[in-house]
Amino acid sequence: MRIAVFAYACEPGEGSEPGVGWMWARMLTSLGDVWIVTRANNRAAIESEIDSVPEKDRLHFLYVDLPTWARFWKRGSRGLRLYYLMWQIAAYRKLRRLRIREGPFDIAWHVTLATIWLGSLAPLISNTFVYGPVGGGVNPPLRLLPSLGPKGIVYEAARVLVRSLGRLANPLARLAWRRADLILVQNPEAKRSVPKRHRSKCVVFPNVVLEEADTFIPQVTRAHRTALFAARLLPWKGGALAIRTIAELPGWRLIICGRGPDEARLRKIADRYGVTDMVEFRGWLPREELLQLMSSGTPAFLLPSLHDEAGWAVVEAMSSGCPVVGLDVGGPAVLLGDKAVPARRGVTKTVANLATALLESQHETPDVWARLADRYRLKTRATELAAILVHRLPDALIDLNTDPKPRSSEHPSTERSDSGGISDGQQPSSHEHPA
Repeated sequence: MRIAVFAYACEPGEGSEPGVGWMWARMLTSLGDVWIVTRANNRAAIESEIDSVPEKDRLHFLYVDLPTWARFWKRGSRGLRLYYLMWQIAAYRKLRRLRIREGPFDIAWHVTLATIWLGSLAPLISNTFVYGPVGGGVNPPLRLLPSLGPKGIVYEAARVLVRSLGRLANPLARLAWRRADLILVQNPEAKRSVPKRHRSKCVVFPNVVLEEADTFIPQVTRAHRTALFAARLLPWKGGALAIRTIAELPGWRLIICGRGPDEARLRKIADRYGVTDMVEFRGWLPREELLQLMSSGTPAFLLPSLHDEAGWAVVEAMSSGCPVVGLDVGGPAVLLGDKAVPARRGVTKTVANLATALLESQHETPDVWARLADRYRLKTRATELAAILVHRLPDALIDLNTDPKPRSSEHPSTERSDSGGISDGQQPSSHEHPA
């Protein structure tokens, strides 16, 4: 089987969107040979890692970027969405040339930056198209909007407007919905954002996939009462709720890892609630240092995010045996299940619920949380994904040489890589994705 994959973000050793692209490329080799078109600035990282993965003989990378004259205006996240749409044209042309030269693809798959309202050109590559996992349907609970501050509320209003216009006016979105044989969605909110006539194609399947080797030996003792918050410091990430939660728990400390435009507001909130000495801002930490911090006996990972689509860090924390306290909104609600904290009763009640959950989380042993994360290991996810595909796309997978063993839920082994393709440009790496 030949699978063509759109993976704008794809980088080994990373979390979030770059990690999604890399791990999904590897996971899809359990179905056949995989051709991944990604950005040229991911090439160095991929080629330094490719020989070390067991799936290498089935992985084929194609590197595409717009020429310098067509992307001079893009700086980090500025202009990302427009650039991404233009990049898809270049990616489509690259795969089309490969299809003409080497034969058709059995499945086209759009993996990263898969957002409901941005759409995809991938369905033009193959008669069978899988879209996602897609996000883009989660909004903050209305009663928690005051926690965002004035700028955060304005941002959310603009975000809802842009997404609505995208769903109505973007022809690529309609193309993706219409041509998709299967739409994997990150969470129930994303499913509800898909037009009703296409919702029967949807299956909730978060994009988190962990390495088999990502196993940490957690410390059983949690003598210090410290919660960890790690995210970009943006209002919707819930830093204000995390600080207010610590203010409800005398003797607890909060370590905030990350940078962002909301830092000044968060420092003011800590001062307002009298917990300046109990809140430590450590700035951005490399992923490996953050994982080590999670696995070194940190009592809890506190991430009361208001619209995360998935929540890669949630599962990474669980895999280290670190208890996770998050809200029943978006991706964390799916990942945490009945452990998620209710978030629709106003700021004061939600903060009280978070404080109670933080205390209760200390009664569970690290191995309980580590076992919850095991379902997101590479081989398990591949098996669950194959079971979904056999059920949903039996004609496309008639020659699939696998024996999927369906599990009790609709959430998900792998093989080898040949790094090939022509780079159409270079640009410094940046981990970026649309809201």
